[in-house]
Amino acid sequence: MELLENFIKYKSDSKSLKKETLDLYYGDIKDFENFIQKDLLDIKKEEILKYIEFLKENYQQNSIIRKVSTIKTFYKYLLEKRLLDDNPSDGIIIEKAPEKELETLEIWEINNLLDVCGKDYKGIRDKIVIKLLVESNLSINDILKIKISDLDLFSYKFIFNDEKGEKIKISEELSKELEIYVKNVRDNLLGGNSNLVFYGFSRQAFRARFISLGKKCGIEREITPNMLRNTLKTMVKYNDEASEEKFYLDLKEKYFKIGIGDD
Repeated sequence: MELLENFIKYKSDSKSLKKETLDLYYGDIKDFENFIQKDLLDIKKEEILKYIEFLKENYQQNSIIRKVSTIKTFYKYLLEKRLLDDNPSDGIIIEKAPEKELETLEIWEINNLLDVCGKDYKGIRDKIVIKLLVESNLSINDILKIKISDLDLFSYKFIFNDEKGEKIKISEELSKELEIYVKNVRDNLLGGNSNLVFYGFSRQAFRARFISLGKKCGIEREITPNMLRNTLKTMVKYNDEASEEKFYLDLKEKYFKIGIGDD
């Protein structure tokens, strides 16, 4: 127990790690110790390999990678402190899980979603949130946190994200729609006074409306709001442009030219 506590203290003192991360370190080593039922200073490589076989039968690949990485870090620490002559985890390698392909929406699917939003106040709001997800690279949570004070109220072309230290530029088309929404639509949807642009609209509520829009426009597969954000991210990932920022801005202008959001 003292070995583990000293290890956690060492990690806490030497790196700026969150409590949650330190708790994971602690839990991973405790799980290993409970499985192996031996003094942690007397462990052999074969016993770590046996534990890995157990993990493969009970955990997902990413969890296995983390747990084994913690064990290797722990034994590297013991070796550095000269509590061991040899590191039993040396040479043990766990292959990373294959990168999951991002689920995206086709341009025509985004067009269809926007077409069925409707022209009432909620429809106008939904359309702007959808466009922000495509354009801004912000998550739905970040978008729903946008405040009036985060907007460039002169041109509406920029959104300031203090949390991430970003100044996000949006297209000319979307900036005009956002200005109309803030000045003429937003007050009709508010349930009270708030500085939030989309006050009273939750992540769960948008997800439900988004799925409903998908069914309404005939998209048969299951869709999620995150697929909108992934669409732009995937396009950027596979582009050959030297400047990612330039690619984002060019793409935003291009996608309006091919019809997204045209009435």
